[in-house]
Parts: sequence; C-alpha cells; structure tokens
Amino acid sequence: MTSKPLEVSMVYVNDTWTVGVKTPCNSLGVEVKVQGDRWIPGQIIMTAMACLGPESSYENWTHKLFSQPVTWKLDGTALVLRNGHGTVELKDAGPIRHM
Repeated sequence: MTSKPLEVSMVYVNDTWTVGVKTPCNSLGVEVKVQGDRWIPGQIIMTAMACLGPESSYENWTHKLFSQPVTWKLDGTALVLRNGHGTVELKDAGPIRHM
C-alpha cells in the first residue's frame, strides 16, 4: 500500500488509553491496554461516512491494523507500530490545532 498520512493521537482518561486515528476518510477510536511493548486493542468506535475510491481502502487497512495487537518501538524520532497486517511509522507533527 502506498503512503497516506494518518493522524494518530492518544489520551488517557479514567484508567483507559484510547488511540485516535484519522484516515483520509473516517476516524476511529481504539481502547488499548498497554502491555510492555504491545498495544492490545479493545473496543473500536468509528465514524461512518461512505467513502469511495482509495480512501475507503485506506480506512479498511487502518481498521485491520488496529483490530489486532501491535508492537510499538521508538526509532529515533519516529514511533513504529507493527503487527502481521502491516507497519506504520509515525512522526511528530507538532502541537495539535484546536478548534
């Protein structure tokens, strides 16, 4: 699959980590348990815009990635997420713009 930007963020509220992922189509939130170098997924919540074309396939790929445990590793300035479905290298984009 070609590179497409994903916006990924994490928040910790009420003893729960949630990973937020914005794809070129929809967004998803994944509750995760952090166990050492692994994120174990729990409940997944997604927006439901009907996207056509490649945007839909990017969303499906991302959902499959985060539907199974991923290992994480800091590699220099990048956060690398990996499992049997694929690998994502994330780089810091700076502060989040607020609405």
